[in-house]
Amino acid sequence: MKKLLSLLILMSFALPSFAGGVGYVNYGKVVAEYRFAQTTMREIQTKAKEIDKYLEQKEDEFSKLESPVQKKKLEATVRNEMKTKEAAFNDFRNQKEDAVYNKIHAVSEKIRLEKGLDAVLDARSVFSGGVDITDELIKKLNSSN
Repeated sequence: MKKLLSLLILMSFALPSFAGGVGYVNYGKVVAEYRFAQTTMREIQTKAKEIDKYLEQKEDEFSKLESPVQKKKLEATVRNEMKTKEAAFNDFRNQKEDAVYNKIHAVSEKIRLEKGLDAVLDARSVFSGGVDITDELIKKLNSSN
């Protein structure tokens, strides 16, 4: 019996300990309340509005044209320009969204290490338990700008 008890004690030391727990964040709330993310979203919306304005101008030009040849030529021009504009917009949006995500990730990693957590998940992935670090994350993000 003593050998079995000794073996169990030794095995408990050999097994990894996951006492840190899991943290989670409400990513939507973080993005909504993080000032840098708000500014970034406004920049993205401004770029999108520029494209909308461009399309409106081209629609006005198109409606004033009477020749089918001129209309067809304008359509081809707009189609080509829109491909370029959409690609540039998508690149711009991706870079901006990546910058927001990277800052949120870096600060959440700092909090994870400070609290000794094993992982930080999106709140939608947690059904029960865990430590909500959303408000702390937002506070630290906004204080670092």
